[in-house]
Order: sequence, then C-alpha cells, then structure tokens
Amino acid sequence: MIRGDFSPKLPGVRAATEAAAIQLPLYGRIAAGLPIEALANDSAQIEVPLAMIGPGEHYALEVAGDSMVEAGILDGDTVIIRKGETAENGQVVVALVDDLEVTLKRLRRRGNSVALEPANQRHETRIFPAERVKVQGRLVALMRRY
Repeated sequence: MIRGDFSPKLPGVRAATEAAAIQLPLYGRIAAGLPIEALANDSAQIEVPLAMIGPGEHYALEVAGDSMVEAGILDGDTVIIRKGETAENGQVVVALVDDLEVTLKRLRRRGNSVALEPANQRHETRIFPAERVKVQGRLVALMRRY
C-alpha cells in the first residue's frame, strides 16, 4: 500500500494544504421539475471551496427533480448560485414565478416573453410574460456527494 503526499515529487504540483472554504447559506430545495413553493431556510449552512465561486454574494440549494439531467444537474445535487437579477440567454438560473414558486431552468428571452427550459426531453418548456418571472441568481457551481 502506498501512502503519503507525493505532489512535491510531481513537477508543477503544489503540496496539499487545507483548502480555503467559505460557509454559504443552504436555503433548502429547489425544483428541477415541477416548480415548488418558494421557501428560504436561513439556518442551514454548507462549506464550499473558495475556488468554486467568484466575486459576489452566493447561496446554495439542493436540487429536487430530474428536469435538468441532460445539463448534468441531478436530483440531490447541491447547486451554488450567484445572487443577481440578470442573466444571459442560455444560462441556468433560479427563477421566481409569480412571486410564489421557484425553479432551476435554462433562461431564454424573446421579446416580452421568458421561456424556462428544462434539460430533459420528458419535461416541457414553460413560457411566461416577462413581468411574471424574476431571476434570483445564476448557477456558478455544482457539488455532488456519492
């Protein structure tokens, strides 16, 4: 059995050190399927490596559902979201619909409409007037436990 940290022996690899991490709020579950009622749990926290996030304010959500599987986002995954009210077409966002339900979907804008697209052929794209959908942040990282 081989034991130890061999990184100093590999060119260009630094020795292992304790990774810098940050505590982010884990606001609960987000639907990746049928939208669920928007609920925020302020008490839970999750440790996230600093290398996974950039500037800005972030939070985490646990994915519930299978509508984003073709984008590699699975039921039970934890998504890291950068807070913000804007997103580019094609980005995966946390969308608040009618101030009641939140969902994780790919955003597409066309004229005065917003399409929330799943990444699973078994789910349908939902289209809303733009004023009914508020972006609450966009996906910047994903964590999975095995």
